Formats: sequence, C-alpha cells, structure tokens
Amino acid sequence: MARAVERKHSLKEEFAASLPWPLDAFQDEAIDKLDSGAGVLVCAPTSSGKTVVAEYAIFRALAEGVQVIYTTPLKALSNQKFRDFQKTYGIETVGLVTGENTINELAPVVVMTTEILRNVIYEDAERLRNVSYVILDEVHYIDDMPRGSVWEEIVIQAPAHIKLVGLSATIGNYRELADWMSENRGLIDTVYTDRRPVELRLWLSIQNRFHPLFGPDGGVDQKTWAKAASEEEAAYRVNRFRSLPSNDLLHVIGELEKQRMLPAIYFIFSRRGCREALQRCAYHALDLTSASEKQAIDALAAERVRGLKDPDEMALYNRMVDGGMLRRGLAVHHAGLLPFHKELVEELFTQGLIKVVFATETLSLGINMPARAVVVSSFTKFDGVNFSNLTTGELTQLMGRAGRRGIDVLGHGIISKESDVEIGTIYEVAMGEGLVIESKFLPNYNMVLNLLRIHPAAEAEKLMQRSFGQYQKLLAASQTQERLVNVRERLSDLEKVWECENGCRVRDLAEYYELEDRRRVIRVELRRLRREAFPNGAPRGRTQGRGRGRGRRPQATGAVGREINRLEEEGRALLDRQRRLKVVRCPHFGDHVAAYGEIRHLQEEVERGEKEVSGQFDEYARKFRRLRQVLVETGFLQGGGRAQASPSTADRGDVPPGRDDQPTERGLLASRVYGENTLVVTEAIALGLFEGLTPEELCAVLVMLTAEDRMRDRGPRPPRRYPTPGIAQVSRLVRSLFFRFSDLERELDEPNLRPPSHDYIDFAYRWAAGEGLDTIPLPPNADIGDAIKAMKGLYSLLRQLEWALKEQRWPLADAVREATAKMERDVIKRT
Repeated sequence: MARAVERKHSLKEEFAASLPWPLDAFQDEAIDKLDSGAGVLVCAPTSSGKTVVAEYAIFRALAEGVQVIYTTPLKALSNQKFRDFQKTYGIETVGLVTGENTINELAPVVVMTTEILRNVIYEDAERLRNVSYVILDEVHYIDDMPRGSVWEEIVIQAPAHIKLVGLSATIGNYRELADWMSENRGLIDTVYTDRRPVELRLWLSIQNRFHPLFGPDGGVDQKTWAKAASEEEAAYRVNRFRSLPSNDLLHVIGELEKQRMLPAIYFIFSRRGCREALQRCAYHALDLTSASEKQAIDALAAERVRGLKDPDEMALYNRMVDGGMLRRGLAVHHAGLLPFHKELVEELFTQGLIKVVFATETLSLGINMPARAVVVSSFTKFDGVNFSNLTTGELTQLMGRAGRRGIDVLGHGIISKESDVEIGTIYEVAMGEGLVIESKFLPNYNMVLNLLRIHPAAEAEKLMQRSFGQYQKLLAASQTQERLVNVRERLSDLEKVWECENGCRVRDLAEYYELEDRRRVIRVELRRLRREAFPNGAPRGRTQGRGRGRGRRPQATGAVGREINRLEEEGRALLDRQRRLKVVRCPHFGDHVAAYGEIRHLQEEVERGEKEVSGQFDEYARKFRRLRQVLVETGFLQGGGRAQASPSTADRGDVPPGRDDQPTERGLLASRVYGENTLVVTEAIALGLFEGLTPEELCAVLVMLTAEDRMRDRGPRPPRRYPTPGIAQVSRLVRSLFFRFSDLERELDEPNLRPPSHDYIDFAYRWAAGEGLDTIPLPPNADIGDAIKAMKGLYSLLRQLEWALKEQRWPLADAVREATAKMERDVIKRT
C-alpha cells in the first residue's frame, strides 16, 4: 500500500515538474481525487486550466499502460486537441476518430467526438476493455439541444470500469450533475472554482469611451450608472434618438488601441455584421500591425497555403480572403468561412498577429483563442425566433476569452451600451448567477433501436429512468410534493374552521358548484349549437323579442334541435335542484361563496400539483413507448404482429424469429445509421429507391436527408431544379416517404424527423462529380462554410452506411463505397 501511495505521489510530482507553472489549487485537488480512484467533475472558468487535469489523466494512463479517450462536442475542437496532443505525446501515441476521419484508432490516447464514443458503446463495447479513463470535455453541453442526450447516454452506458473525468465551465448546479453521475457511475468527486487565473475587468462603452462597470469594492460604479442613465433619459426626450447607435466600432477599436487592450475579439451576432465591420475597416484603411508583424503574417500564411493539396481550394482561398486586411491585423471568424481560412485566422490570432477579429458567438464555444480584451457589440441577439437580452451564462461564456494566462495581468470585457437596453438590465445580467444546466435528454429512434438490440424492453425503459432529465424531474417532483403538503394542511384548516349557525357545510357548497359547473358547460354548448343551427344569426321578425305577445323563440329542427331541447331541459332541472339547496337559502350565502372560493382554489392547486408530479415519473418511458410504437408500425421492430404488415418488409424477409421488440433487419441497419432521418434513409434503401443511381446521383439524393436548409423560412424559395431526371424522380419518392413517416408521427404526437433539404442537391452532385470547389455555385443564403459542413455531414453518413451495409451484406454496399470515395477531398479529411 505504501508503495502505491509513493508511486502516486511520484507520478503527480513528475507531471507537475513538466508544467510551465505550478499547479493551481483546484488542479492539485482534482489530481488528488483522481489518484484516490474516484471519477471527478471539474468546474472552472474558461481558459483557467481545466485541461491540465485531463492531461494528468493522460499522463497517468500512459504510465499505467492503459488507454484513455478524450471526447469533445465539436469536430473542430477534436481536431485541435488531436494536433496539440500529437505535439505533446508524439504522432504514434495519439489517434483521432470523428465522422470524417479514423487515424490510429488503437493508439494509447484517442481523441473522439462524443457522438463517436456513444456509437462505439452501442456497436462494439469490447473495444473499450483496455480504456481506463474517458475525459468528457465541455460537459456543460449536456444543456445543448439536440446533442445533450449523447453525454447522458455515455454516462449511463459506458462500461463500469471506466473512470470519467468531466471538464465544465462554471455552472450553478454542478453538485446536482455530480450526484446524478455518481448514481450511475459510483463516486464522482467535484472540484469547483470561480477564480480566474487572469483577473477580468468589465467596462461599459458609452459614446466610444470605456467606463468601469464595477468599483474597487466590487459594487456598482455610481458614475457609470449615472452616465448610462443620462443617456437613457436623452433617448426618451429626443424623437428617434433611441434607434441611433451610442458607439462606433472604428472609435471603439481606437479606444482599445489607446488603452493597450489589443488583441481583442469583437463579437457581432451576425455574419453580415462581421463582414460589414471588416469592410468599414478596409474603407478607412485601418492598420494595426507593424512592418515586422506584417512579415510574420506573410510568412505564416504562405507556409500554411503551401500545405493545401487541392488547387481548387487554393484558388477559392485566394479569391475569398482579403490578404491585405490580414496583414493589417484584422479578420473575421464565423461558421460560414472556408475551414482553411478560419484555421489560419485562429493561428494568427493565437500568436498575437491578428489584433482584432470580428466574430459570431460560435468563437466562444470550445476553440482555444484567448485575447486581452473581448467586446460585446450588442446586448441583444436573435435566437431564431425573436430578439432577447443576453443571459448571465451567455455573457460569462463570451467574456471567458478575455485574459491570456502568462501574458496578461488583466483581461478586459467591454459591453457596448445601447439606448434601448436599460443600465439596470446590464447590471442584473453581469451580477447574476452563472449557468444552471437543464437536461435536454430526448429519446430518439437510434437510441430506442440500439437499446432494444441489447436489452429487453422493460430494462430499456429502466435506462430511461436513469437519465439526468429524469433525475431533475424527480427532484422537481419532490419539491412539488413538499409544497403540496403545505397546501393540504392549509386546506384542511380552512375546512375545520368552517362554521354556520344554519348548519351549512362545505360539501353543500361543493354540491352547489358541481351543479353550477355543469350548467356553465350546458350554456356554452347551447351557444355553439344555436350558432350551428342558425349560422347567419337567429331569424328576424315578430317571433323575436322580449315583450308579451311577440311570439315564440325560433326553434331549431332535426338532430341539432333535439340536442338543444335535451340540454335546455337538463339545465332547467339543474337550476331547480340548485334552488332547493339549503345553502342557497342561507342568509350567509354570499360569505359562504367567498370562503369556499379559497377552498376551491386550493383544491385545484392540489389536483394540478398531483397531476404534474405523476407526469414526472415516467415521461421518458412514455416517449420511449411512443417511439417504439412508430418503429413497430413501420416494420423496424417486431411486436404485436405488426412487423409482417408492410409488404416491403415481408418481401425482404425482414422479420427474423425471436422475441418481440427485437430490431428487424432494417431496424438493425437503422440502429447503425445515426441522424435525424435514420428511418427515411433506411426505408429508402430497403425499398430499393437508390438502386440504379450513379454514385454522384446517390450523393445528391442522400444530402437531402443530412443537410439542413439555412434560413428555411426566410424569403421565397427558388424553384427546384435537379441535375438529372434520376435525381428528380428519386427525390420525389424520398419526399413521399418522409411525409408517410411524418403523418404517422403526427398521429402519435411524436414529431422527430426533419424535412428533406433541397439546398445542396446540385452542390453535392457537382462535388461528387469532381468539379472544382472554386467553380461550384453556392445555394442561396449559404456561405462556403455551410456548404462544406453539409458535405462533411453527407460524407459521415456514407461512411456509416458503408460499414453497416457491409456488415449486413446488403446489395447497395458497392455503390455507397464508390460514392464515399468520390466525396473524399482534402478539405474533408484534413485535421
């Protein structure tokens, strides 16, 4: 035992000696807890050094001769970690597995996306036998829709011998997350710090001048508050002043340079805004670099360009990238850029050669690009539906890039004051509590098929109950139960203190209201029936009126008339019963009604609360059963005899003997194809819709089911044009298939499929046909980065299909293999 302890200490000391600076307290604590044999969840601010804990887990695994897996939620981050680890541990020691690449997958250290690890757990858990540690980077993505479910699947189903190391930004309910992980994995210790290695100072930019948001004591800076409040008052006094900007980016950049706050990330929440900002800087000939820095930029850019293998990508880069602005230290960064351009900007910025980068909020997610200052150009952003203020969590994430460890003494966060955002709102967000994560767990078809392939239905439903989403719902239900106890006690007291000298009781009022509720329903129904009987209004004439002798009320005829008569008779009988009640004749009836109103309100509260609590216990199991029903009715699962109902299923002999709820042959294929349109892809293959297509045509059709239209609901859609008649015919069949599944989902109130996209059909066809990247026209509303992302998604699907069809020996395997080969380009395979 003493030797083990001594060895642990020597490992830690040996690791610490390899670092450029001493271990921080939270890193030291996390390493000790990992050495004790527990898993660990580390919550710390962005750029605070959480990765050091992961690096120790890797160091320890290499010393023990076991394998370690490092997972990230983003392919770009996985590629970055792969390159970093190769420099640290050597090319032979590090592998990479993403949707587009499989490199040295049996290496001691393997970087994966979280989705790939989830797939490995389902498909080949034996591969994880020698894995002792799994590092889950960016664990707070468990709050992300739709990717959050993947983290929960890994925590629940990863082999029990694996120790998890979770790395997260600061979150308010980290103990709740750790307690749930401990329930599933054994002890998960927590390490939390909100201390940044580089102090962050927040500023408010008003009329291009920076004012401290907080005073030396950490409280509100009163001068800043007064200055901002006077701006708001002026905005209300002067017509149209509210729509005028209070800051100008050129002057803000000048102030950043004057205050020595460069390099800076200037967040603008739209791609167009980023492009326009760069264009303004170009028009005004803004230059932020020295002659030596320009030479360094030229040298690095030239070196990187020489690494491009495809001449068409180089031509596109030369056409799209403003090299002159790069030399001046200015650039843009968003998801629509050519990947090579984006990577070059990241490298130049990291080396301090780019002084200002105009970026969308995607830059704040994962990629390691620290700056001396961060500017938030607007306190509101569009969330896809409407404009809303930034939350505390979003502001913290954006400001997390400010301050470079070992370089800066202070990091600076600048918030641009807008006239239509009150200063109190800014302070409320800046001083608010951090991110509180909520589970986004959502069972889907892949999950159901894979669980039922491995487990009986009852056991699979129990796994739903182990999700973080269910854990949070049970906590909420427990808190609701505690509140219901208070409500019931109050209700009981009110009933006990009820008194009336005439003998009226609570149940007498209950009976009165029961009759009154029924009478109210009858009145509503009568109004509806009369509108149905007289759609143009009751007939006018002598028969209508209030005075005597004016005639009878017009009468409806037929079935509607008979129903009206029945309801009127029932209403009269109920009124007669009401009038005979003793409580109605009580002189205190009005007081009784008022007192019973509170009792009735509490009774309704109890009823609603109990219904809500009961619904929390099996929400995911019910969704699991609805998804299973869809899969049974479509022939992907055996069950209830329905698997024989589809002619295509029967023709293929898709129903092997065995217990109910086992995937059929097509269900097994669908379980190996991950994506929102898994069922449509698999059914189209099973029906032979893709047979006879060329590899290029197959790519063009499949991209409909993997890509997502950008700005689907904005503006008129151009007419659909297809490269070949074969694509046109099969795309119509695929759409018809989608609508058939969609109708079934709608019947069961279980929408999961995504509508097919037509944006990238022509682009994918030309790509697979080998046309140059610089000559293929882009779809409307799409940037080159969007198109390449769509091609990567298509390539990932083809790789999945290639493996799955080969495993099951389906005839389309050869065509898919050819299509996969035609999709390969350096821009997809490059890490």
